[in-house]
Amino acid sequence: MIFQDRRQAGEKLAQELQTLALEDPLVLALPRGGVPVGSAVAKALSCAFDVIPLMKIPIPWSPEASYGVVVMDGTTVLNTPLVNRLELSERELEMAAAGVLREAKRREQSYRGGRPFPELTGRTVILVDDGLASGYSMLAAVIFAQKRQPRSIIVAAPIASDMAYRMLAAEKGIDRIITLARDVEPVFSLSSYYKEFKTLTDDDVIRELS
Repeated sequence: MIFQDRRQAGEKLAQELQTLALEDPLVLALPRGGVPVGSAVAKALSCAFDVIPLMKIPIPWSPEASYGVVVMDGTTVLNTPLVNRLELSERELEMAAAGVLREAKRREQSYRGGRPFPELTGRTVILVDDGLASGYSMLAAVIFAQKRQPRSIIVAAPIASDMAYRMLAAEKGIDRIITLARDVEPVFSLSSYYKEFKTLTDDDVIRELS
């Protein structure tokens, strides 16, 4: 399945979600790529929309790759097998996580302008991204949401690698995973599922939220 762009992917994802009985739904997107997807989902469901600012922790000598994720509240998820292979010291891990947390907090302020984070208690929380590659960003978002006692958590993404899907399916805090396609190839390329896959900026996120 190939999508024209993230917005079309969100519209198709919303069609699947509309078949569910959703009580007091709230769509929370993972910036930046998940934002246009989540915006389209929220519009189709006529529900509230917001974001969970988080950042990946880059591998020092290969910054395009990452070994963990930090959410704006300090929630941290590490790819432990990869961390062990990288042989980074505790000090290096702590310093990297602290720097990433500062950036996640900066983005939270930039995106939300001081607005209080929406109440999740008792709500159906739909966590949306443009794709699930390793699954660790989504896992961090799930743990963040779990702390706020929602009624249920639904993970929604147009495409997921088989590895990410299986990891998230084993997470007890997730009530349902909605995907339109699963990739079982050994090398996962998210961009190959989109005809248009542009790099998004903070301004793009702010426009969607406004």
